[in-house]
Amino acid sequence: MTKRIIYIGFIVVLFLLLYRSNKDSNIQYLWKPTFKTTDKQPFGAYALDKMLSSSWENDYYHNYENIWDLCSDTTNIYYNLLIIANEFQIDRYEYEILYKYIEHGGSAVIVAGEFSSDIEIPFNLRTNFHVFWNELLIQLNIKQSSELVRFTAPNLKDEICKVPISAVNRHFESLDTMNYKHIDSVFAISEIHDTSGTAAKNRRKILSLRYQIGKGNLVLACNPLLFTNYGILNDSINTYVWNHLAYLQGRALIRTEYYEAGSQGAQSQSPFRVILSERSLRWAFYITLICIAVFMIFTARRKQKAIPVIKPPANRSLEFVRSIAGLYLQKNNNADIILKKQIYWGDALKRKYGIDVVNEPHDYDFYKRVAAKTRTDVNEVRRLFIDLGVIDAGTFVSDEEMMVLIERMNQL
Repeated sequence: MTKRIIYIGFIVVLFLLLYRSNKDSNIQYLWKPTFKTTDKQPFGAYALDKMLSSSWENDYYHNYENIWDLCSDTTNIYYNLLIIANEFQIDRYEYEILYKYIEHGGSAVIVAGEFSSDIEIPFNLRTNFHVFWNELLIQLNIKQSSELVRFTAPNLKDEICKVPISAVNRHFESLDTMNYKHIDSVFAISEIHDTSGTAAKNRRKILSLRYQIGKGNLVLACNPLLFTNYGILNDSINTYVWNHLAYLQGRALIRTEYYEAGSQGAQSQSPFRVILSERSLRWAFYITLICIAVFMIFTARRKQKAIPVIKPPANRSLEFVRSIAGLYLQKNNNADIILKKQIYWGDALKRKYGIDVVNEPHDYDFYKRVAAKTRTDVNEVRRLFIDLGVIDAGTFVSDEEMMVLIERMNQL
């Protein structure tokens, strides 16, 4: 009883803590970059997906396919690509397919914080931190310093937008390697604007680049946080997003989430992610787990109970037979007793000797066969069957006659 009271009290305390933690609590945002079209948090891409669906001049599609599936066919290129991810990791074969796709007229905008070596080495670039910042702790609702981003593309010359410094903390720099593919048509699209005017040209902090390859363009940007709900809904930032997406105009647009969410995409989402994403559901889930753990601790000890001794049921068949027999004797219906005895007696003869006293005709050959099999005088057999044949339900039979007939049947 004491353990039960402690258990109930513990649950009550937990629910009170849950109530106080959620009472009058401010709206909490999850500042985790997911870039998902279903994520309405600041670093999701729900708003970007809706705006592209409603405002893109040509058709807009969203899927979870990789470069193998999207760029293998270069004979009929009718769409451009948009990829947004924390890390863009591809191998050499995917890079070659992407390169041929762009060379034949397709264009792609790839926005990622980090790129695989199969992208960095051919283009002689890598990403580096502009300002050291732990991206897991980014909360843009907290007031922080800003950077001025300047567009350097010919058609966007001297356009400037103001961006939080934690959203543009990476920039491109040269790898200083001889293994890259030399491309003459390389243009810087945007960079950190140096208001002092003292920065050397080789120390420019470039945020995005455009490579003109054959008939198409490859745009690389290293600031994916700007291509989220936070950036697209911010008037001072969304210009940055649209200026980069302008290189994809003229064709249908496909945005793939393969390089962030995998091939299964939304289908692989665990229900626990939905529970843990909401504050109230998260606390309810934690309390449920704690209560189950406490319940298991208090009930882990096995409760021993005395095993009762179960006596086997007594055989009361003989008592039942005596009761039925007494009932017939009290009614003094001896003829009925003899008729029922004949049924069981005939069944016994049929099983033991193969004699069917019901269906076979009672002639002299029948009596001889019964007498031979039972080793009885044929005359006694004949008299017994004649005496039994004259008894029906209405015949009066005395007790002495009944006992004699039953005895004769038993002897046979």
